[in-house]
Amino acid sequence: MGNHLEPQEGWGATGTEWARIERLLALARSAPPEELSPERRQQILDRVLERFERNEIRRRRARFFLAAAAVVLLGGLVSTLVRARRLSHA
Repeated sequence: MGNHLEPQEGWGATGTEWARIERLLALARSAPPEELSPERRQQILDRVLERFERNEIRRRRARFFLAAAAVVLLGGLVSTLVRARRLSHA
């Protein structure tokens, strides 16, 4: 299959996320051929990849929020240190 990726190669999944994706893909691959047509298999794969992409967008938003919060906290800490230093030299 041309779109095969090893866990370390891409998609951004790690640990339990990758294991879950692998289980879903293995389940889709292991189904008896008479139960799933190639079109149905593709639909399942498309849904799995779509869900993964939605989760990746959610993770990006969470990382952005955490980074912004860290910047705000760091800015407050620097501001407090500068203010304390000015008061101690006054």
